[in-house]
Amino acid sequence: MPAAPPKSNKADLSAAFTLVFCQGRSPPSCPAPHNTDLLNRIRDKIPNASPAECRDTLIRIQQLSHDVYEICEAFREGVFGTGDEAQAQALSLIEEKYPGLTEKEYRTAFAVGMMWTAF
Repeated sequence: MPAAPPKSNKADLSAAFTLVFCQGRSPPSCPAPHNTDLLNRIRDKIPNASPAECRDTLIRIQQLSHDVYEICEAFREGVFGTGDEAQAQALSLIEEKYPGLTEKEYRTAFAVGMMWTAF
């Protein structure tokens, strides 16, 4: 069973997810070179979140980006098999390791991971 995730609320997760997966470049997928800038961007999007919550959320999403890269690399190597069930297994692993995201966010993470591993 995966370790309990750091304390994060849904708004924090979504803000950090967007910064890393939708506005990022490539692994480690940060749109800015410094965590301080990313934390400030999260705080700007979620002003009621504490600095500790923002930091924990950023760490969690950055770890997700690294794990997604590894999962997608394994997917490309056929570790999950072939066909639709292979993608479902990869998505299931991401969801198991990182509960609390939306279905769309899991699918976006997988799609971005596949893009990252294509290069």
